[in-house]
Amino acid sequence: MSIEHDFFGILGDEDEGEVYWSDSAELGDQSVEIDLSSPDEDSVTAEALDIAAAMIGSMEDLDSQVRESLVADLSAEVSVTSQYIAEQLDEMDQEAIENAIIWDSGDQQIDFLRSLRLQRIGFHPHHAGNEAHFAVLEYAISPDDTDGLLVVTIDVHGDTVLVALDS
Repeated sequence: MSIEHDFFGILGDEDEGEVYWSDSAELGDQSVEIDLSSPDEDSVTAEALDIAAAMIGSMEDLDSQVRESLVADLSAEVSVTSQYIAEQLDEMDQEAIENAIIWDSGDQQIDFLRSLRLQRIGFHPHHAGNEAHFAVLEYAISPDDTDGLLVVTIDVHGDTVLVALDS
């Protein structure tokens, strides 16, 4: 059995029952890899696919909303976001930092967050509950100079559920 959707087309595999779709989209001057996957097509609803399609269609707004949550995370006494920034600044040489940070407001942490590059968005439409991990956004400061990622998991409403490091 397979699922047909206006945005994603035909999804699913008759034998496996899995759902997978991938593409890339432009966000400003960068390309972002996007994928959608579910281990079981029976757990994927049309509503979840519609929400994923809408998030892709408004990727710039979604990116802004997630970055705002990262700024809010900085206000915590100990935060994953500030840990990621510190680790990346320690790992990268000065020239790489200067090339990666494209903003200069005088606030290094904010400039760092503004300069992050969205690398990938992975949607998991079988996780459509309020606290579930509906989508994962992966950010990097300088993909050519470091492997470190700041990974933000959001729910079906676009609210941040988890911020994590992936090195």
